[in-house]
Amino acid sequence: MRGRLRRRWGRATGLGLTGVLAASLYVLGAPSPATSSTTTTTTVPTGTTTTTTIVTTTTTIPPSHVTHLRWPSEGSAAVAIPQLSVEAASTPQTVQPIASLTKLMTTWVALHLMPLTPGASGPCEEMTRADVRLYDRDVATGQSSVAVAQGERLCESQLLRGLFVHSAGNYAIYLVHLSGLPLGRFVGLMNRDARALGLTHTHYVEPTGIDPRDRSTAEDQLNLVLTLLANEPVLSPIIALTHVDLPVAGNVGSYTPYIGDYGVIGVKSGFTGPAGGCDVMLRRVEVKGHIVYTYAVVLGQHTSDPLGSAGNAALALSRSLVPSVGVLDAPDGASVTWIGSPADVVTTTTTTTTTSTTTTTVPPGTTTTSTSSTTTTLAP
Repeated sequence: MRGRLRRRWGRATGLGLTGVLAASLYVLGAPSPATSSTTTTTTVPTGTTTTTTIVTTTTTIPPSHVTHLRWPSEGSAAVAIPQLSVEAASTPQTVQPIASLTKLMTTWVALHLMPLTPGASGPCEEMTRADVRLYDRDVATGQSSVAVAQGERLCESQLLRGLFVHSAGNYAIYLVHLSGLPLGRFVGLMNRDARALGLTHTHYVEPTGIDPRDRSTAEDQLNLVLTLLANEPVLSPIIALTHVDLPVAGNVGSYTPYIGDYGVIGVKSGFTGPAGGCDVMLRRVEVKGHIVYTYAVVLGQHTSDPLGSAGNAALALSRSLVPSVGVLDAPDGASVTWIGSPADVVTTTTTTTTTSTTTTTVPPGTTTTSTSSTTTTLAP
């Protein structure tokens, strides 16, 4: 499986080197900066000697290695490091069923209809006999669900926790009911917002993902989760939960592979027969004392352990990004930067030159001038 890598969302943090006076890139095997010093001595007519020293330091960020991303052997995938403006996607990006990843857009629409701040419960409703029948039907058909009882009171924040942690399909439907919209109207908003967000290969027919006509690509789902988490801070603690306590169901655990291990924060997984195993993984990675966050989306894992395979593939893909993240040390502080193949990421050579001139007057009126220059080049 091939992949493509490109910059997204403008300039990458750490790649804008304007104003850096001296910089060195700490990467395994990277060359040391080349420094040259030129000293010129001039005797002026009065017999006073003026010495001018020009110090030039050039740091080149070379194409030190090709970015080898570990794409899954089947299905499709996409990966990103938003803070470095890097995103990659396997090719081709096949439109395919996405199972419970559908609930990401269900959440997006629900939170726009019923905004929720961190710590708030949001609107609540009592479970009815029809809600209990929905749960019974989900159990009978093997769908992921959370037990409810007639008269039980559930609020928006609880529904979101059950939806993300235990992928409860009935909770997704209850969110729709809580919004006050008919199901068809709610799904219409899901498709409207997909188009508005530029998810051109995404279409929904219902809010749970059980229908194989809920379809998308890994790249579209990557962009959706980036947008969702950037705009809805209330979700940050929810996606990291390994389990949740609910009124009737009690303690239910997460289906998200590796959550809490290997730096995996979590987000959302899904499985149906047509979709196979799917996973959206957010992972915290430390690079020489600096933290970066990677996002990986894997779709279409049809193995004997589809959800485990999706998690394994997402973790391997995230890990394969790490060798292409370096630390740029500069006088104003170190920062992480992308050091993967510039042929993939950087299309032009950027050279920044900073020159400082100091003039000192020495009796009897002789002028001494010292100039230093620093040039930083990002090789193509």
